[in-house]
Amino acid sequence: MGLFSSASQAAMVVAAPVPTTMKSVFEETVDATERNRIARVGEFFDAPLSTFDGDGMDLLSWFDTHFPALKQIGAGPLPGTDRSFWQSKSSYAKWREVVRRRIRTTLGLVDAQKKLRARSDGWTPFLETLEDLSKDHGPVHSGTLGAIRTFSDRARAAGIDPMDLTADIVPPFLEKMPAHDRNASERVLKALARHRIFPQIAAFLPSDFDTDYLIPNARTPVPEAVRGMIVKMVEAARYDQSTYDDVTESCIENFNDTTAETYRAALVALARAAQETQSVNLASLDRLDPLFKSPVRIAVIRHWTDLSQTDDGFSLRTAADYVRIVAQIGHANGLKTKKWLQSLKSNPDLREGHARGETMSPKNRKFCENLIHNPADVRTFLRQHVLYRDRAEDILATDKPLTKTQLRAARRLATCAAFAAIEIRGAGVRKGSALSAECGGVGQNLFRKISGDKRVFEFRIAKKDMKGEYVELPPIHVRDDKYCGYEVLDWYLKTARPLFDFANPEFCEKENCARATHLFVSERSANPLTGSMLYKWLTRSSAEIGLPMCPHNFRHGFATLLLARSWSNRGRAAAYLGCSVGVLDTYYGWIDKRQKLEEVQDLLAEALAGK
Repeated sequence: MGLFSSASQAAMVVAAPVPTTMKSVFEETVDATERNRIARVGEFFDAPLSTFDGDGMDLLSWFDTHFPALKQIGAGPLPGTDRSFWQSKSSYAKWREVVRRRIRTTLGLVDAQKKLRARSDGWTPFLETLEDLSKDHGPVHSGTLGAIRTFSDRARAAGIDPMDLTADIVPPFLEKMPAHDRNASERVLKALARHRIFPQIAAFLPSDFDTDYLIPNARTPVPEAVRGMIVKMVEAARYDQSTYDDVTESCIENFNDTTAETYRAALVALARAAQETQSVNLASLDRLDPLFKSPVRIAVIRHWTDLSQTDDGFSLRTAADYVRIVAQIGHANGLKTKKWLQSLKSNPDLREGHARGETMSPKNRKFCENLIHNPADVRTFLRQHVLYRDRAEDILATDKPLTKTQLRAARRLATCAAFAAIEIRGAGVRKGSALSAECGGVGQNLFRKISGDKRVFEFRIAKKDMKGEYVELPPIHVRDDKYCGYEVLDWYLKTARPLFDFANPEFCEKENCARATHLFVSERSANPLTGSMLYKWLTRSSAEIGLPMCPHNFRHGFATLLLARSWSNRGRAAAYLGCSVGVLDTYYGWIDKRQKLEEVQDLLAEALAGK
């Protein structure tokens, strides 16, 4: 019996699977350069490769957790930045791509993917159709095609064809995925829903294909009738009826389209919370007045406070913003909202959320502190419009037709050059205000002016296009006598902007389509460039010149440089940014405290020296 037991235990030991570690990946790699890159994992943690087995998760997930992709890092620091472990973001990206591919090869994922893509199933003709539609500036973007192809790998592995993407099959399929894959898959499904207007694509999808099932079950649906009343309420608050002109049949706008969308979302959240707390039955509502009553207010604010503790996507700052919007829109519609404002002032949780909205985030503060302490970064910060233009000109300096990659890079860098020229040589306006610039059409607000031998671009921002619409900036001038601001904008308009199809007169005439009037143009239509695309382009372009930042860092950077020189510059900084001195005191008070501490240290040093 004992002998049998010992033999069984020995057999079990022999049969136990050997865990896959980074050492396994290293040993299965033949190429010397790739082996060196894998070895850097051990150097990063200062530990043997055999000790890295995934820490309870699969090895690939462990790697992605410790070494995220650049798009996840954004404008943030790379892993090991404090040790200068990577020379640049590009070197990190190349290293990560190689090591990640080797891990996938060792785990058998590369072979499995090849087998999946070699299948002949419902995805085969669908992907071929999508590939055809992505050629020659077709309706399917190449990035969207790549995302759909990756999604098809997941679907094929689960035995799901395009025709199987129904409301009863997809949700449980998504639930089994890791969070990152699930989010990417949801974006693909929404993209397919948008592209379903093309008959070639709709032919491969279910006849009733819809993505409503992507809304989490926990979210209470808000009836369309209630949403319609919310739209009317926000529109009523949007226009100042006291300014009605019977000739033009129009009123002055209190806020713009983007703000209106935010306000509608806040009221939808109010309605949803009222239903979830059983304070109101949305199905029986024929007007929205009950949503503003005190019992509903108390229940909803408690609900939002609880939600901020359990839902990563909902914060106390969001709750405070919602309460402020509810009070504002309700008051504009003649409802009593005084107690909503009282809650905003007296409720400790809402006060905390409001305070968070009026302080600088740790990420932005770190950017500002680094800027203060690095003169080289200051020079790069103030010259970046020229640096972007020079990089774009390097791409365009060829007598050969531009590849699609070169064209996109030139467009990206040129857009960042023009945006930075407005920010640096004009005024530190917000992203949305800059994107409202129109250089033609009935809404033109960017003008080229010449006075004698002086040239200037004049940018006028309507009050409704300012965040909060509290401050109206005077006309912003980008002059030709200081640091290439006018020069870069002039180059963008004459050379770079026509690279966008819908800003190119010849293309628009040939295609018989509308010509874009906005300064910053979408790549695929005559619409203005979106804020999210500008964010992506600037974070990437700024990283390439060695100063990773996002569009809003322009404002923080200017204020920091002015106030770091002297706290008495608050008035100048407030005028430059189009905000109040009080806002600067709230956001940048840490600079004043830092200066006072340094002054005290200087006084103590003088006392110690006996001066």
